[in-house]
Amino acid sequence: MPDRAEGAIERFRHLRVERFSTDRASALGHSHARNGHVVKVLCHLALMRDPARLMRPLSPLRNVTCTAAERQFFSAPDGLQAAHLLPGQIKIDAANPWTYLRGDPARRLENLFAYVEPLHANFNKADSAAESNGLTDAFAIACRQVLVGTGAPERDIETAYLRSWLPGARQAFEAAAAQKRGKPVPPPIVYGAPGTPDFNTILNLEERAEAFADESLWNVYEQLSVLDYYKASLDDTPRELQPHNIAAILTSGP
Repeated sequence: MPDRAEGAIERFRHLRVERFSTDRASALGHSHARNGHVVKVLCHLALMRDPARLMRPLSPLRNVTCTAAERQFFSAPDGLQAAHLLPGQIKIDAANPWTYLRGDPARRLENLFAYVEPLHANFNKADSAAESNGLTDAFAIACRQVLVGTGAPERDIETAYLRSWLPGARQAFEAAAAQKRGKPVPPPIVYGAPGTPDFNTILNLEERAEAFADESLWNVYEQLSVLDYYKASLDDTPRELQPHNIAAILTSGP
């Protein structure tokens, strides 16, 4: 019979480590897409500052909130969940924002809130933790900043993204991670000391493999990793924030 300890290590290596390497790309891709969609929403809200673009007038108050998602393009297949790109549904004075716009921009804005990606449950759990720790608030604040802005739309969009969305999202990811670190986590990696035959070798691989056999511990660890990648994605400027991409939306036809 094969060695059980070695079997546990191999299971950990193939089912956990290899999935983790795939998750890195998925987490960065999901978060980059979220950041880009935030910019696109801000651009469409800037269109509302032009009365000619409106189906109905905005109120002077322009109260902006972010509630639970309502639109979804598809359901995920078995074993996965449909993770929304945007943190939630923006409401303007309790109404969906696209109901204020005319023509094609209204359709495009509604679509932005329906985009999802089929990912495993730990992505949705990481998303939910960030949303409950300030991500939805950061989205709503950035949206209102554009909606009530009086400067050049391009500048207001960039400012809202850089000064409201970015710091708010960063704080939300950090707060969500701190919350999850309060739960049991696997033992940290122990490396061999310099000058020893085991230098740079993981000494407690078997212990970590046994810990990761506990699905709940692995899930917390994976959610923390996803949140770290979400935070790292904020260092990359989305292509949607480039002036020509903003202009393409602001000058689009009705």
